[in-house]
Amino acid sequence: MALDKRLGWRLVAGLGTAAMIATACGGGDPTVDPTGSEPAGTETDGGEYCNGADANLVWAHEQEPPDMHLDDPNNNLSITSWVRQSLFDGLYGISAATEFFPELLAEEIEVTENEDGTVTFNGVLRDGLTWSDGEPLTAQNVVDTWTIIMEGFDAETGEGGVYLIGDRTGYDLITEMTASSETEFSFTMSEFYAGYPAMFSEVFPTHVLTDAATANELLPDFMLADGSGSLPSSGPMVFDSWEKGVSMHLVRNDSYHGSVSPDVTNDGAACVAGVDINWVADTDAQINALKAGEADMIFTQPQLAFGDRIAEDPDFNVASEAGPVYEHWGFNVNDPHLSDPLVREAIAYGIDKTQVMSTLYTPLFGDKLDPNGLGNTYWLTNQSAYENHQGEYDGAKIDEAKAKLADAGYTEGADGIFEHPEKGRLTLRVGTTGGNGLRELQQQIIQEQLKAAGVEITIDNVPGGAYFSERPFAEAAVECALSGGTAGDCDVWDITQFAWVGGPWPGSGSAAFRSDSSNNPYGYQSEEFDAKATECDGTVDDDERAACYNELDKYVTSLEIDPNGLVVVPLTQKPSFYAYSNVRLSKAAISPDANSAGPLVNVIDYVKAA
Repeated sequence: MALDKRLGWRLVAGLGTAAMIATACGGGDPTVDPTGSEPAGTETDGGEYCNGADANLVWAHEQEPPDMHLDDPNNNLSITSWVRQSLFDGLYGISAATEFFPELLAEEIEVTENEDGTVTFNGVLRDGLTWSDGEPLTAQNVVDTWTIIMEGFDAETGEGGVYLIGDRTGYDLITEMTASSETEFSFTMSEFYAGYPAMFSEVFPTHVLTDAATANELLPDFMLADGSGSLPSSGPMVFDSWEKGVSMHLVRNDSYHGSVSPDVTNDGAACVAGVDINWVADTDAQINALKAGEADMIFTQPQLAFGDRIAEDPDFNVASEAGPVYEHWGFNVNDPHLSDPLVREAIAYGIDKTQVMSTLYTPLFGDKLDPNGLGNTYWLTNQSAYENHQGEYDGAKIDEAKAKLADAGYTEGADGIFEHPEKGRLTLRVGTTGGNGLRELQQQIIQEQLKAAGVEITIDNVPGGAYFSERPFAEAAVECALSGGTAGDCDVWDITQFAWVGGPWPGSGSAAFRSDSSNNPYGYQSEEFDAKATECDGTVDDDERAACYNELDKYVTSLEIDPNGLVVVPLTQKPSFYAYSNVRLSKAAISPDANSAGPLVNVIDYVKAA
């Protein structure tokens, strides 16, 4: 799971992920191209499809990555992932329906349960795969990618490792991995791991990234050590240059082996000559660039100004997808007030998600999102396994909220705010990434809702991405969370508001709540939850695993299973705002909203207007 640092997880958050969908693959019904031309998945001749101008696609984006080493915990931003998805293909890709599909693979990986409890995975790559430097992409590249990730890592202690990566979960279960031919490979895990399709979301060019140290050295700038050019690409684009603070430039990979995504129409190389990503931090400047014809598209965090100035402009198409990003309010359970689950439940009763939706999200995304908001952290409203586990809190239920506070020993003061004889006035701070107008207005709306329920909310924001390192993910705050409140700083924050982003494997979302996870800022500690999370991840049957994740969600979004649960209030799915000029582009691409997808994963479908 990752924090959405765009909005500032991939944890990332603000950390760039909660993965939200079953591991079963399949494209389902054809998705219509947002331009209204041919259905996605229709095979066409690449030259026939590319009948527009051979020019660069221009993307205006607000957040520049610190470098291109995506797995480095000090980076880990969604923008890095989005760019790299056009450079490195993976074994599986992610569709707009937030489902896995075989990308480099010729077919689904074959899974075999062995008598000794181990599980063997056999994979076959597509024929004719190549790197942009002409070298063949083979099964040995897959094996060597695993070798780089695991170099120096002690699976028994969970320590060590040369390659910079925040989490080796899944990779550390592999006991053996081999390539038996140019296209065939296999690996054995000590136990079944449901997240296996999310592994190897990128296969490295290991003929140049020969070991972990070399990977760490070259990935940040994405250039070869001798300065002769960029790292070879297996995706539709090749890295070209980067003018820090200004723009990044990619060029077309003319030897691209083609996409098999269910969302694409073009089966050849990209139509555009390349991609220019211009770093435009200010929302108004992004809008002005689009309207002035200086940019073709945006894929960015939603802001209210986009509703008035872009969504209603006939020269632009809004084609956002309801992906696996969800906005939430999360509680520091080591706070004196919030340590009482009755107080947390009172807040859940006091929040009216429908008002948040109608005011902020429906104007931007129309009917893409459920107008009643979200009631699950593992499955989202457009997924078949979704269940609303916060249904009893739907709407503003002020009387129920006040009754819970009374049960917790609070009495209502003369100004309507409740007080506790030992803990004092019920005043709580909520923080988020300051400067994000939509998020700040969301805080203000809920602030007023909770005031009516007797809870005083003060706003404690920190500008931009600094919020995370100074509040919920400050080193001392994480120490408090992991220690169960016995160490570190438990007072630096009360309530946090940000988005988790990821997908499509739901089990990655457990990282936000596991007792030993540094991605868990809330301080939730439950051995029963931890055991259930492990059980869910090890369940082979898709339907049984889906039900297991729904049961797991009840621990953290309700008090139905764990009387000390209800540590988050999910508010809504939060798509990126994706809009493109229908004047400057004759055809656009479907852009899945997930870390391992994004606006450039289907870049072959963009066509500039002649």
